[in-house]
Amino acid sequence: MIRRTTLILGIALLTAVWLGAGAGTPARASGGDASMREALMALRGIIDREGAAHYFAYPGRREVRAGGGLSSWWPSDPWTGGPLTPGSSQGHFRYTRTKDRRHYRLTGFLGGGRAIVVTGGMPRGIMLAYDHRGEEGLNLIRQYVEDYAAAHHGLYPAPADVAADGAVGTSPSRRYWPSNPWNHSMMAQRSDHGSFSYAVASDRASYTLRLHRALKRDYVLTGSRMTDPWQRLVTSLEDAILRRNGRLLAGFARTWAAGNDGELPSAAQFTPGGTVGQAHADWPLDPASGATMEPGSAPGAYTYAPGAAGAFTVIVHLHSGDFRTGVSSLPGGTS
Repeated sequence: MIRRTTLILGIALLTAVWLGAGAGTPARASGGDASMREALMALRGIIDREGAAHYFAYPGRREVRAGGGLSSWWPSDPWTGGPLTPGSSQGHFRYTRTKDRRHYRLTGFLGGGRAIVVTGGMPRGIMLAYDHRGEEGLNLIRQYVEDYAAAHHGLYPAPADVAADGAVGTSPSRRYWPSNPWNHSMMAQRSDHGSFSYAVASDRASYTLRLHRALKRDYVLTGSRMTDPWQRLVTSLEDAILRRNGRLLAGFARTWAAGNDGELPSAAQFTPGGTVGQAHADWPLDPASGATMEPGSAPGAYTYAPGAAGAFTVIVHLHSGDFRTGVSSLPGGTS
């Protein structure tokens, strides 16, 4: 009877020990997982603090580790007690960042091959506000581009001129060049958020401005000297004046030849400051700028080419093309 009782008690004791061991193992694993979650949340806080301090540009992978410069305190691996380190096994983490540095993904590896994933990034409301600020900046640049064309015979600037340190940005009338809200530098022609691109037609009569936004497609502004009805009228009147000026210049060449035994003036003489220009106080003016017409290729300029046998050509460059006049070598070739 005593032996039977002793046997029963022994079996009961072994059962209790076995049950206790079986229950204790999950508890330790669960405790490690819970601590790992806490460590991952602490790491997330360090990353978020660093991102907010740098205008929501989040740190790179090399920085997110103990001794990487983000924090003097670093969360611990609950299984080893050492600093939490990058890796793909229990007690480690994986950190990745988007190309624009505005968002990240943080994965913590728990026991039993499981994982926990958290993400973070720039708040959408701030991204929207930055996009709006970029649009305001692009509209200001557009105004500068239009002002440049108004002062340059209706020609829009070349791409290299549309910059804070270019001809458009350094004009004496410019007091402010907009900044890129994403990096707080001057808006420039690049492909990142808050930057812009500018393209102008080969005849410099139209252009396109594009702002590279974060939440939507590019914000596009276009311009043309022919889109405004009033501008079309002004341009048409200026071209009519330039045609008349071309005929006047051709008359100066003929008058010179008549007084010099049929010898035409040279190209050097046929300028406002040359001998022909000095002889004519009524040298025609460019209607757009009000200055005397000069040799060149832009609208409002002219090209003079003397030929043989009294023939010559005067080409006046209009907004809408070229106007050609002069004397041909054929009989009765005056145009």
